[in-house]
Amino acid sequence: MANIFQNPTMIAKEALMHLKNNCVMGNLVYRGYEKEWHNRPNGWHVGQTVYVKTPNYFRVKDGNTVSTVELFEQTTPFTVNYRKHVAWSISALEMTLDIDKWSKEYLEPAMQAISNFIDVSLLGLYNGIPNQVGTPGTTPKDFITMALAGAKLTQHATPLNDRHLVLEPIAQAYIANEMKGLFHPQMVGSAFQRSKLPPVAGFETYVSPNVNTHTNGTAMSGLTIQKNLISTEEDTTLSIKSGGTTETFKKGDIFTIAAVNGVNPISGISTGVLRQWVVDADAVMDGAGEVAALTCTPGTAPYNIRSATAAAAKLPYQNMDALPADAAVITPEGTTGQIYPVNLAFHRNCLGLAMVPLEIPASAHWKATMSHEGYTISVVRYFDGATLTETIRFDVLFGLKVLNPFLGCRIAG
Repeated sequence: MANIFQNPTMIAKEALMHLKNNCVMGNLVYRGYEKEWHNRPNGWHVGQTVYVKTPNYFRVKDGNTVSTVELFEQTTPFTVNYRKHVAWSISALEMTLDIDKWSKEYLEPAMQAISNFIDVSLLGLYNGIPNQVGTPGTTPKDFITMALAGAKLTQHATPLNDRHLVLEPIAQAYIANEMKGLFHPQMVGSAFQRSKLPPVAGFETYVSPNVNTHTNGTAMSGLTIQKNLISTEEDTTLSIKSGGTTETFKKGDIFTIAAVNGVNPISGISTGVLRQWVVDADAVMDGAGEVAALTCTPGTAPYNIRSATAAAAKLPYQNMDALPADAAVITPEGTTGQIYPVNLAFHRNCLGLAMVPLEIPASAHWKATMSHEGYTISVVRYFDGATLTETIRFDVLFGLKVLNPFLGCRIAG
């Protein structure tokens, strides 16, 4: 047969197929922003970052007299900042193999490495999601925990379609044991072989060893809202005080604030459940046990701190029923330094992945870039005259983003 290495397009096509087939999370999140990087205003590329609109929520008003609010459309940056590759020296023997053998021995495991990194990175976006159910340190073992995650999403006006659940293997084993009385055993067994379970609590359900773990900071007790620095509408940080010194918050830590409940963003009705917050950047309390500017969600733009007062004047991006009060008690989830897996329940529009074609230098002779259904990969083969060796490399360029943090829910393990 003809030498496959005369045709880089064939190699790129085969690589792309394995990349797409091995991605779990990449097929579950929003993929509609790739086209933004293909636009060329005035003939130029748009650059590394584009700005995407946040969703609009309107609210019904009473009476015959019109009552308007300010259109408060917002954008959030989406940056393509992950440049990853796999590469190896290619021998004469490899170049004599047919495509099937070469693909199985070399190409498929190489693409598994890239897809694995994409899945790990997407699941790592848990640390931007404030909603959580379950108990840190306790593996979720029953249907009710998954149902509570679904209820949490519904409370925040999440659409009922396109909901996904990704579990770590131990949680999957317990849930499968729970399900064996509900489904035919062979059906459950077959689903496990495909790394996919039957639907659970309205979620299309998957298992992945790439579920991330979270490590709590040390600021886990005796916390209050700092006096004289209480929150106001549109704030983007919280001011917090504790009795300790130099305690730490870690990105992804979750806490609640007394008497501050979540709301349905469309109706404005309180959920009756304390609003959960997630820390968006590591922080250290000063020597007096204070941190005057803790970045967190709600709080990080464009999801600023907003109660009903803000929603009355602008589009209702409301995320709490009342602002945190002076000296209100703060209760973190879990214990100091606790490490626990974070399973993830989410709607497709919660998270975004954008893969963008990489510009290959014109001087590269043996090269190809292939794109299909949002996935893109580039391959280049080149000769090193200094060592008389050839190298083949596969590159991907992509970005990740929490698009709407309230359309997701963590399930502590």
